[in-house]
Amino acid sequence: MKKILFFILLSVCFFACKKVPGDGGLATITGKVYAKDFDINGFLTGEGYIADEKVFISYGDNTTVDNDVNTSYNGEYKFEFLQKGKYTVFVYTNCDTCSLGTRAIMKVVEINSRKEVVVLEDFNIEK
Repeated sequence: MKKILFFILLSVCFFACKKVPGDGGLATITGKVYAKDFDINGFLTGEGYIADEKVFISYGDNTTVDNDVNTSYNGEYKFEFLQKGKYTVFVYTNCDTCSLGTRAIMKVVEINSRKEVVVLEDFNIEK
């Protein structure tokens, strides 16, 4: 009887403790946001890595925002303490032809190991 109870307890723990994408791990996703600023006539007035730009992340197949961070002084962002799994990282850029005036630029990434550091290519946005 003790063996059966132990097996059931071990099985429950194994399936209940399954890790899913999200907080609580040791992995990191990092990258930078590069912005180009245009005047009202469409002429480039400045460009460079941008500080204080909001970057968003969704865990797994979620269609909602699970977390967000602001870029640092050098345009860098970092999502830390993530589990293995799939993530969607995104930013918003100006869009003259879009109904809301902005559109999302998304990057889907997979974390495959516990302590992996994924460095994404720069996001290039228009301000």
